[in-house]
Amino acid sequence: MRALAEKLGFYVAFLFGGLWFLLCSGAGIVWLLFSPRNRQTLYVFGKVFCRGLARMMGWEVVVENRDRMETFRPCVIVSNHQSFLDVVTFGSVFPRRTVSAGKREIGRIPIFGWFYRLSGNLIIDRSDARQARDSLQAAAEAMRKEKICVWFMPEGHRNSRPELLPFKTGAFRLAIAAGAPILPLVAESLTVIADTKRRRVRGGRFRVRVLDPFPTDGLSNKDLPSLVSAVRARMQESLDELRKHPAAF
Repeated sequence: MRALAEKLGFYVAFLFGGLWFLLCSGAGIVWLLFSPRNRQTLYVFGKVFCRGLARMMGWEVVVENRDRMETFRPCVIVSNHQSFLDVVTFGSVFPRRTVSAGKREIGRIPIFGWFYRLSGNLIIDRSDARQARDSLQAAAEAMRKEKICVWFMPEGHRNSRPELLPFKTGAFRLAIAAGAPILPLVAESLTVIADTKRRRVRGGRFRVRVLDPFPTDGLSNKDLPSLVSAVRARMQESLDELRKHPAAF
């Protein structure tokens, strides 16, 4: 009976979550037509859509060291990337005046893609090196001027395995260009609340941990390999800790 209830919950959440997602994205587009590139848009979207859906699912997203996301500004946030459900879990804790970095394909998604572009997010075309470099420079200038944060998922692809994928370097190049710290953030395995392969969901507590920042003052692109390696190693260590010590319910 429990397995049946979890599977039914998945399909109900998929239906109502999808409709709620489209409604919130459409409302966001209307808002942005009157207030283009408003830096608070994604925060409000996370508060309305993501937190609303998380509550409906019975998910309690608990953030360790949340104050660091407000203390270190501007900064580049880097997180692991497990599933499409990251939109909900990470969106639930999205800080104020923060934008995200995404692949060009995201901007082509009907309705949400339009909302994503209008929100002032960083669209990166990895097939065009010059365009990607120009986007990072523009983002670095905006970070310094407006004290905003940019959220990256440097693995570049969804990954539900215990080991992190090799990191792309865009987030680290941006942090160095802006002279801003890297703020790593990790979420425990989604299996505590959902099994997307077997299409099952369950209520529960989901932990997100904000780690100590990595400063980039005085660094150059020559320091990229060591910086990327150090951040990835610290994130992997924290993920392993979360896996070994599950939360008490």
